[in-house]
Amino acid sequence: MTSRLLPLVLISWTLSTQHAALAQPGGDTAPLDALRCWRRVSRNAVYVGERFTMDVTCSVVETDAARTVPDQAALEPDTIDVAPFEVLAGEHYEDIRTGPYRFFQYHYTLRVITESSFGEDIEIPALDITYRIERRVGDNPALVGRELRYVLPPEPIRVLSLVPETTVDIRDLPPATFGDAQARVFRSNVLALIAALCGVMAVGVVVLGVVRVARQRGGGAVRVDSRLPLPRIVHRALGELTRVQRTTADRGWDVDSAGHVLAALRLAGSVAVSQPVAQTTVDAGTPARDGQLRLRHGRLRPKTAVISSGLTAAALTQRLEQMRAGRAHGADTELVDDLGRAITVFTAARYSRNGSLPTDALTTELDTAIALLTRLRWRSTAPVRYATQLTDWWNRVWTR
Repeated sequence: MTSRLLPLVLISWTLSTQHAALAQPGGDTAPLDALRCWRRVSRNAVYVGERFTMDVTCSVVETDAARTVPDQAALEPDTIDVAPFEVLAGEHYEDIRTGPYRFFQYHYTLRVITESSFGEDIEIPALDITYRIERRVGDNPALVGRELRYVLPPEPIRVLSLVPETTVDIRDLPPATFGDAQARVFRSNVLALIAALCGVMAVGVVVLGVVRVARQRGGGAVRVDSRLPLPRIVHRALGELTRVQRTTADRGWDVDSAGHVLAALRLAGSVAVSQPVAQTTVDAGTPARDGQLRLRHGRLRPKTAVISSGLTAAALTQRLEQMRAGRAHGADTELVDDLGRAITVFTAARYSRNGSLPTDALTTELDTAIALLTRLRWRSTAPVRYATQLTDWWNRVWTR
């Protein structure tokens, strides 16, 4: 029989002669059941050795003024007594709290192995649960009441035959446990997260569509292409130098070959001293003009661009003087000096009027330029470039 605690507004310590009852918080003196339990089995009729489940759910009242402390050891799968049934497995789900109540639930897997109960009703024994009431008045320590008992009635089970005569619900519905609820909450959270991600993607697609339509309707808007990565520019210039190296090894030098090398060196020099590189997106079949290099970029939507630079040896020399005077930072003076010398040699060869080319000097400068661009390609990557800028900034601060 369920014990009750007297309403808190009457607070009289008579637990030795009265059943326990708890009052609802907030001044409401309607009594609450200190402990209530329910039992649910998955089957009301089983075969010998057949597995079935049993769920025991209990609610206890926990408020600031009073708390029910049940002895849950009697419900643990290792200690619960349900003879003649055998406990094969058990689980204690996470407690659920709502208002003044705390709910806890145990899930068991049972079977009956007796061979003398065919066609009979046997009972899952009653569960005897002991508990105590802890009261707290103001800031005083909690006072523990006497031990009380709650008895959960037995549950009849028919062995191999029809359902028990006392059974009202014969539909054998599968019980819904706290574990099922937790699994559903997890699935719902995962699905909600997926739905949110899909919603964000959908909004992004809509925004991109609106922006594209607005640009198309604007008509006069100027399309600005994103800047090419510096390592990609240096890689293209290095590829042009290696191509000319192979060609001149077979056919010798000519003015056009010197012009191709000069265009690549100017691009490399612009990257070395952080000067802008001219780039224009063109059709795939558009040829490159004198001083330009074609560059194909992009993986999903490949594009073709022509890149060029008007950097001269005099501009590099001026920048080198600024670096040596401490008025410019962020570049390798030795690399800039070597590039300036190579640009001077190939400029003279490209625009020479007498038609004679210093082939030995051109070959030597080309080999040197390939080594320089190999080093520049690594130095132009974003991590190395940012690290160099940070080092230069620190050196300037330290020397002040």
